[in-house]
Amino acid sequence: MIVDADGGSRVGRVTTLSEEECVVLLAAHAVGRIVFVDAEGQPIALPVNYVLHERTVVFRSDEGAKLTGATRKAVAFEIDGIDQLYQEGWSVVVKGIGVDITEATDSWSQRVRAEALSPWAAGERSRWMVIENPSFSGRRIRNG
Repeated sequence: MIVDADGGSRVGRVTTLSEEECVVLLAAHAVGRIVFVDAEGQPIALPVNYVLHERTVVFRSDEGAKLTGATRKAVAFEIDGIDQLYQEGWSVVVKGIGVDITEATDSWSQRVRAEALSPWAAGERSRWMVIENPSFSGRRIRNG
């Protein structure tokens, strides 16, 4: 809640983002969180840098929790933008199936792997992951 100069308060208005607005926001950013269920059956969200290729989220991984937890399983991917001063922001969620396309030979997978996607985290990150059959949703909160 924001307190106005006259001491009154106002609450932010929440709106639903269209699929196209979600895609535009995804294309304009580079870091998000991949969400999956880990080996202990618990949900986990881990940061990854990514690119958007033809409405598909693409990220790289090493062998380990992300690869095991996300491959051929339901996943979510989330990005957001927040202005703490004005208490405004937005969030986009992509849901789909995690697919490892590292060894795929089809032309689409080859084009995806040609994307300029250098991992930020240390390690080789040799596995290429995509979120297949994506569905997009998002919300924005604005004051005023």
